[in-house]
Amino acid sequence: MNDHQIEFLHALKIIKDIEVDLSESFLNNPRNSSLNKEYMLLKQKLTSEEDITAFRNVQNELAETVIYRIMEMIDGYGDLPYKVDLIDKDSNDSLKSNIQLHDQFINYISSEDNDD
Repeated sequence: MNDHQIEFLHALKIIKDIEVDLSESFLNNPRNSSLNKEYMLLKQKLTSEEDITAFRNVQNELAETVIYRIMEMIDGYGDLPYKVDLIDKDSNDSLKSNIQLHDQFINYISSEDNDD
C-alpha cells in the first residue's frame, strides 16, 4: 500500500474509534445525543464493567462492519449500477489502485488493534 492509502485507512480507524468512544460516553452524558432517552435506558440496564465492555464491543463491531461494507461498495461489490472510486485530487491517483479497500481496512484495523 502507498502512503495515501495507509493515511486513508488510518483516518477511517480514527473515525470508528471516536464514534465508539462517543457512544460509550453518551451512557454517562446522554443529553449530548439525539437518542438521549435510549441512552438513559441503556445506562440503567448496563450496570457492570462487563456490560459496558460488551456494549463497546458491539458498537465497535457495528462501526467496523458499516465501514467495511462501504469499502466493499467502493471496491465494486454490491448492487450499485455504476462504478465509484476514491481519487486523490492532487495526484489524480485512485486510492483503490492495486488493493481491495475492504480487505485492507480489516487488515489495517486488526494490525492496529494488535499493536495497542
